[in-house]
Amino acid sequence: MTEIVLGLIPVYGLFVIFVIVFLACTGIPMPSSIVVLTAGALAAAGDLVLWRVLLVVICAYLLGDQITYNAGRIWGPGLIARLRRVKRLRPAIERSETLLQKHGLLAIFISRTILSQAGPYVGYVSGSLEMGWRTFTAIAVPAAILWTLAYALLGYIFAGELPQVSDLVAAMLLVGAASLSALAFAVWIALLWRRFEPSSDEEAISTGIAQE
Repeated sequence: MTEIVLGLIPVYGLFVIFVIVFLACTGIPMPSSIVVLTAGALAAAGDLVLWRVLLVVICAYLLGDQITYNAGRIWGPGLIARLRRVKRLRPAIERSETLLQKHGLLAIFISRTILSQAGPYVGYVSGSLEMGWRTFTAIAVPAAILWTLAYALLGYIFAGELPQVSDLVAAMLLVGAASLSALAFAVWIALLWRRFEPSSDEEAISTGIAQE
């Protein structure tokens, strides 16, 4: 199937790229990462325009994200129950629920970068749990942009070595997600410290008590 899809890109260009990425983001098995890598390589060869590839992929990714989230929000736990009854989808749903339970909001970012295959199902579950739309979108958008840039730009830079690049992208996304997680944790600690740091008035009172 992958060979057929890749063969359609030179013929139908951005339209095929959009459809493949969009379908993958709604949970339909599609070789989206290979397609975006190939699109980057075709942009390097001059067959496509890089900025158009990036724009199309990001739009397709975000549209798919919004559809999965809003489907979960509209149909709620009933949708998740129906998906769980599909034997092929049950492991993906359970994995997504575990991700959200263990990592909370970070699961949205992880499922759109390192574990992108879990992305659609994390979207469905997030919506069914009535997670705030702004919260979901604020995390999903930068994650989608990071995923797109990683695959498209490395496909552009290493156009002749796509099989090796796929593994490199996965490693880079892992490092990027870990770095962002560490940064978020550091910010959280700093905010927590400021919250409990004694004010100048409290320090003055404690000093006066000590002197007495």
